[in-house]
Amino acid sequence: MESTSDQPLDPFQSSSIPSITKAEPVDVKTTLPTPPASKDTSNTSTDTDETSSPKKLGRPRITHRQSSGTMIIPRDAPTTAPAKDFPPDDARAMSPRRSSEETDRMLVNVRLSIQQRALDMQSGLAAIANQIETVARNCESLDRQNQALQDAIGDMTRSLSRESLSSKKK
Repeated sequence: MESTSDQPLDPFQSSSIPSITKAEPVDVKTTLPTPPASKDTSNTSTDTDETSSPKKLGRPRITHRQSSGTMIIPRDAPTTAPAKDFPPDDARAMSPRRSSEETDRMLVNVRLSIQQRALDMQSGLAAIANQIETVARNCESLDRQNQALQDAIGDMTRSLSRESLSSKKK
């Protein structure tokens, strides 16, 4: 083993293995081979997308979005919004939710109107039934009168036919 004055003595160094005294920086981009283009969308570059397919239009980027703030309300905080009184014809006063008193009042009104309509219909049916009875009585009376007239006509024709037969014989 030969040793020179500019190289330090190393017990592990052998004459067949060269020693590196100073490390040189290595550029990874230039020394590594570039991978072939694959169909994986995660490794696409903008250069290959622009040359291989037409440019796709996407959504416009949102430039600025304001914070909506916190929705947490502390227990000690007063009610969030005091109830405002609006006139009864105002649309803001017309709420789809009604109190139990209001629904009870509406229920009573609906029942009363239904009962009134039922009474009106019953009185109308009673009037129709009375008219039907009156028409039936008139029809029976007319049937009796018709039968009496038919009997009278039949008697007259028989008497006339007898008279005409007797006059022809003479």
